[in-house]
Amino acid sequence: MSRPLSVMIVDDERPMLEWLSILLEEHGYDVSCYSTGEQAVEAGLKSMPDILVVDVKMPGISGFDVLAQLQDKSPGLIGIIMTAFSSVDSAVKAMRNGATDYLVKPFEVDQLLIAIEKALSERDLKRENRELRKKVQSKYSVEEIIGKSRPIVELLEKVRMVADKDSTILITGESGTGKELIARAIHGIGSRSDKPFFGVSCGSFSRSLLESELFGHMKGSFTGAYKDKEGLLVTAKGGTFFLDEIGELDRELQVKLLRALQERQVLPVGGISHVPIDARIIAATNADLAEMVKTDDFRADLYYRLNVIPLHVPALRERRSDIPSLLQKFLEDYSGETDEQLKTITPQAEKILSDYNWPGNVRELENVVERLCVMTRGGEIGADDIPDFIRYPAEDDQLSTDSAIPAEQSSGKNPTLDEIEKAYTLYVLEHQARGQKRLAAKILGINESTLYRKLEKYARETDDP
Repeated sequence: MSRPLSVMIVDDERPMLEWLSILLEEHGYDVSCYSTGEQAVEAGLKSMPDILVVDVKMPGISGFDVLAQLQDKSPGLIGIIMTAFSSVDSAVKAMRNGATDYLVKPFEVDQLLIAIEKALSERDLKRENRELRKKVQSKYSVEEIIGKSRPIVELLEKVRMVADKDSTILITGESGTGKELIARAIHGIGSRSDKPFFGVSCGSFSRSLLESELFGHMKGSFTGAYKDKEGLLVTAKGGTFFLDEIGELDRELQVKLLRALQERQVLPVGGISHVPIDARIIAATNADLAEMVKTDDFRADLYYRLNVIPLHVPALRERRSDIPSLLQKFLEDYSGETDEQLKTITPQAEKILSDYNWPGNVRELENVVERLCVMTRGGEIGADDIPDFIRYPAEDDQLSTDSAIPAEQSSGKNPTLDEIEKAYTLYVLEHQARGQKRLAAKILGINESTLYRKLEKYARETDDP
């Protein structure tokens, strides 16, 4: 059984002390009374109350001083100020001095009870928010990133080095490797962790909509702009802004983003005044931006502005020793989400999964584990439960170093990144998603509209003599 909440009442009027004491004890509070501020501070430092109800004007130190001294030792202390003198200035001063409420004498019994209940609710809400923030931060902390292989250990060392800096970061890596997870980890352990983390995928919006999302717009600037809208770069004030799929950014928006990063301010669509921004920028891409600069598909000046601190997330096939740990984590995550019994995996099945090349990287592995948990009868996942395209990769044309290369490129000069990406995209669509474009987009970690654009581009290339 929990103890009753303790309330300390401080007032130089004896009748007020007696009245409030009886009232609060009848409602289940543990009450202590003091007639001077000095007595209250001395007693509070020995046994801190949950709630302080204190008069402002008393002989010796004031109620504000009592509240300040006790809150200095216990920041979570609820303070309710009483006074016989009502004014806006005194109310403002009370709040600035840490009071949660302000009562003018004489007040009704219910006013004090409501003030206490309101303060307790606010305290509980703040505590829940702190706990939730800790959970979110711990979920995206460096410690939560699974892996002890050399590539991942070296990456996490760099993450710790740059977390407290404000330099712009460019995270590269194949689809499904966990680039956003790294970005969130940087935010979670950095000096901006108590501020918001906002992210947007540059391939998920049309040019006009993305411009509005990033920079904001003014009322009437285009059809449907019924009110002013603050851009996400401004909304992330003090926090971190994550630009995923930065290689998909429209050429005109590249110019506007470059100007925003250089000047640390944005001009909303239809606006005439610039708005300052204060957000750390982290960008990510699975494309070769350096190659895109050579082909004039990406601005060189924006590339150099973004590539201040480059971080590369290794592909899963480059850290196979981490696969058993990832398997265990995903098995535990799935059983926790569904309240099902934790499944185990046989050594033979684990070896098959560890030997597979995982073209979709960690995201593909997670999806396969979920599939196994759903489709496997009993509590153990065996070799026979593994999908055929993983067990017999040669028969299903598993994407490997060779099969990713178009036939005409499999010997001679190395294929370009675009050729590898095209081969992998078509492989996933045909063999893993069985022609389902929505599923293929999920496996690839891109928006469905982005997949359609890629397929249209591949079709044009095929038709182009």
